[in-house]
Amino acid sequence: MYININYNISKEVLCDQIADRIEQMILSDKSRVGQKLPSEQALATGFGVSRPVIREALAVLRARGLVAVQSGEGSHIVPPEPIHVVDAVNRMTRMRYISPGEVYEVRVWLEAKAAYLAAANATGEQLDELNAVNRRMEDSRKDVRRQAQLDLEFHQKLAEMSGNRLLSIFVQSMNGILQYMLESTLGLPRAREDGVAYHDRIIETLRTGDKDMSEAIVRDHLMMSMRNFEFTEENQKLAGGGEGTGGLLQDPEKRNEEEKIYE
Repeated sequence: MYININYNISKEVLCDQIADRIEQMILSDKSRVGQKLPSEQALATGFGVSRPVIREALAVLRARGLVAVQSGEGSHIVPPEPIHVVDAVNRMTRMRYISPGEVYEVRVWLEAKAAYLAAANATGEQLDELNAVNRRMEDSRKDVRRQAQLDLEFHQKLAEMSGNRLLSIFVQSMNGILQYMLESTLGLPRAREDGVAYHDRIIETLRTGDKDMSEAIVRDHLMMSMRNFEFTEENQKLAGGGEGTGGLLQDPEKRNEEEKIYE
């Protein structure tokens, strides 16, 4: 069965070229953030194209996170948000069949380094905020999805405390694929309690400023999380008689609750 393809590409190529040209302009000067783009008619006149082509170019720029439309005020330049990286990594991981083991390898590298840096850079206020997130996770006793969200929030704040903004974005980029993996492991007996306890140890060590110990504890914590996920995957294979999901190929918004082996 053949894919239905629209072979009329001239307009698509044109709008992409215009979007690329505007993107180059935006990226050449970060002080342009917040500025308003010329009107659709002005852009159409400048590029010598119709307004529908300009609308498509603006839609491309919105998808790239570079432009936002404000009702009645036209299009404004905005800085792209990390969610665009999250979505891209999520799509690539699923479409390229990246294994859970590969995901956790990268997660350990990134977050262990984040903990090392956070031990030197974190403020007392930031550590108090980290503790507050962990207390909320401790109190979310039966809501596994909420526990996973708070777990990710804890590790995201830890990455932000590193002081390296690009490292923080890379850590956040994995949140989409980690959500499901954490939900499957947090359903295990005492998984939430063990996670909260590890988080408390991380916070206590960060307060001492010991960079090497902070890095080691986060690495141990994530390795335990990886083993828990491997355990749930193996049990899912045994229960279903199949090859398992790999943890990454299901859409978290579409899967059914009954697909969870541990609840």
